[in-house]
Formats: sequence, structure tokens, C-alpha cells
Amino acid sequence: MNSLRSISRKIDAMLIMIIAGLVLSLALAWNYYQSRRMTYVEKETLAASLLAHSLPSEAAAVMHEMIQRQPVSERSLKLRRVLSEVYMNELNDFEKALAELVFINNFAPGTEVASGTEDAIRYCLNRLGRVYDVERRRLLEGGENPLDNTVNEASVVRLGNRHAISIDQVRQKLSGMKKEDLTKELVESVVNGMAQEMLLARAAERENIKKDSAFIETVRRYEKNLAINHYLQKKVLTDDKLSAEKQRELMTAEINRLAQLEEMKIDTDVIAREILGQTASPSAPANPQEK
Repeated sequence: MNSLRSISRKIDAMLIMIIAGLVLSLALAWNYYQSRRMTYVEKETLAASLLAHSLPSEAAAVMHEMIQRQPVSERSLKLRRVLSEVYMNELNDFEKALAELVFINNFAPGTEVASGTEDAIRYCLNRLGRVYDVERRRLLEGGENPLDNTVNEASVVRLGNRHAISIDQVRQKLSGMKKEDLTKELVESVVNGMAQEMLLARAAERENIKKDSAFIETVRRYEKNLAINHYLQKKVLTDDKLSAEKQRELMTAEINRLAQLEEMKIDTDVIAREILGQTASPSAPANPQEK
């Protein structure tokens, strides 16, 4: 009996030692894992560094791993937006970019991070060749039903079930031509030109060209020049038969008048000093630098 108790105690002691060893091993392993594991901030820094060194694929992998920890947290949603831009602009992987954008649109609608996602989604769809999906989203945003058939007898150009160009628009295009000069070939050429213009305009819309910084700057310059020309034609050069010399005279007089009204002053000393050189005077050219 005593021997059985002794054996039982030894077995219990061995089990306790085994369990203690397992616990200690797990604790050591966890401590090692934690010491080797990168923090969220460290991974953010790593991803930024990878992007800075033109390694977008590696940066995307790091960001994807970070997102998987907390897929719908505010921090992860912001990171998803960055990741979508990396996919679009650096890797040309529009499928993955579209997936991230759709996730943001569904889990954070109306938030700051979701701002502009609809344009980006349309852009991805367009680059993937899914033009119909792009146009359908545009119609839905405009409050139209993309399934409605708007084609009628007056439609001479159609895009699927949508009316594109009507016969009245063609007549308006041809209104400046004499009826006796119109031929079937000429009319077809005009319609083809209108159709090509429409297709290119729709393609530019899908590519968000109107939001491109270079396009915006060009439009701004054009509008400025257009406003100046319109002002001159309406207020200064009102007579179409003015000679070139008379136009210059009127322009000079108008500019002088406006300068007086605005009390404009031009600091020629600053111009000479900053543009021509520190020692230059308004009436003398800058001294060439000694070599």
C-alpha cells in the first residue's frame, strides 16, 4: 500500500514538473515572439521607408499585414486608402485597388477617408475595361436609372440602351451650311465627327481629366485670357474697323487709366537688385560674375 502511494506521489511530481516545464517553455516562446514582433508604428515607418526607396510591392505587403490585425479600425481604413493609391499609381494593380476602395466605401461611407473614393472606383473600373460599369455608376450618382431605355426615333447615335445624339443636334450642327451644299457623305462625316467627339469626351470624364492639376491650370490660364479679351472687346476695342496703331493707342490709354485708378507703383530698385544682381542699378545691367 505504501509503495503504491509512493509511486502515485512520484507520478504527481513528474506531472507537475512536466506542466511547469510546458508553462515555462510557452512563457519563454511568447517573450521571444514579443521581442521579435514589430510594433504598428515600426511597421508604418518601414512601409514609408520602402515607398521612399521605390519598393512599392514590398511596402504594400507590409501595409496589408498591418491591416489584417484590425480590418475595420479607423487607422486601418486610412491605411487602406493609402494602399489603394499604391496599387493604382505604383503597381497598376487596379483589381486590388478596387477591392480596397469598395471596402472603404462599404464600411466607412460618408467619412473623410471615403471622400473621393467614387471617382477612384470609376477610374479603376475604366482601367479594367469595364466601361459600362463606370457609366452605370455615373448615371446612378446623377439620379438616373441605367436600365431605362432612352433610345427613340430621333436618336441617330446610340450607346447601348442610352440616347446619345439626336437628329436635332445634327441639324443644329449643319445649320451654318447651305442646304444645296449638303450631301449624304457630308452629313455622315459630320455625324461621325460628333460621335468621335462624344466618345473622347466620355473617356476623358471616366479618366477624371477635369480634376488633373495640369488641366485645371490650363483652364485657369485660358479663362484669364478669355476674360481679358472679352473685356477689351467690350470696353476698349469696340470698333471692329480700328487700325493696329489705333488699337495700341487705346490699349495704352486704358492701361494707364487703370494704373492710376489702382495707384499702381513698380519698385524698379527691388527688381534690379533681385533680378539683375545685388550691385545693379535700375539703369545699368548687372555686373557679370567673376569666374
